[in-house]
Amino acid sequence: MSAKIKAVAFDAVGTLIEPFPTVAEAYQQAAASVGLELPTDLIRERFRKVFGQDEKSSDLDTNLSTEIHRWRNIVSATLPELDQSRADLAFQKLWDHFAQPSSWRLFPDVREVVDWLDQKSIKVCVASNFDARLRLVWNGLEGVERLQEHLVISSEVGVRKPGRGFYEFVAKHLDEPVESILFIGDDWINDVEFPEKMGFKTILLDRHSRCNKANSFVSLKELTTSQWFAD
Repeated sequence: MSAKIKAVAFDAVGTLIEPFPTVAEAYQQAAASVGLELPTDLIRERFRKVFGQDEKSSDLDTNLSTEIHRWRNIVSATLPELDQSRADLAFQKLWDHFAQPSSWRLFPDVREVVDWLDQKSIKVCVASNFDARLRLVWNGLEGVERLQEHLVISSEVGVRKPGRGFYEFVAKHLDEPVESILFIGDDWINDVEFPEKMGFKTILLDRHSRCNKANSFVSLKELTTSQWFAD
């Protein structure tokens, strides 16, 4: 199996990085800055619903302007108590917040696994629906700087996952046939179901053991002993 995998494409948020503080806490702080006090549990529930509905949109074409508009709508729908003026202020605060490296952290298993893949001469890229802010974030992540030139970002590609064009761009960037690329992420549809249909090898990263899927890992460290890289 080791000869077949020549490259790995990692999702970003939930796979390699996570927001810190949490999304709900960041939204709570942004809301408070414009005079709205809400509990984090309520914000978390609202955000999950709003984001989930947005993810089901059939329009997968994207660019930076589209992403700004999209996130402005998500903020407004998550904080419906705000009038337009205050919603705009909260949106700008959140947009800037999530562009900061200090608002994100690498999962503890990431550096070790990226180094291990590098030692095995396996190509690696980050394949994300995050927008261009990911480049700013990545600048401040220690130990994975070499991946800065291997960020495949949907708003730059022009289509977001699960659009076919996104995965085609990943394969082009890695310069390998899809059957030689292992796609890893925490979203079943975006990171497993659709890339698998296109011929990629796939792994669901289920860090909290919520999905009970056969081809899933709870830690990236499982890659180092997996069938894909067995000697």
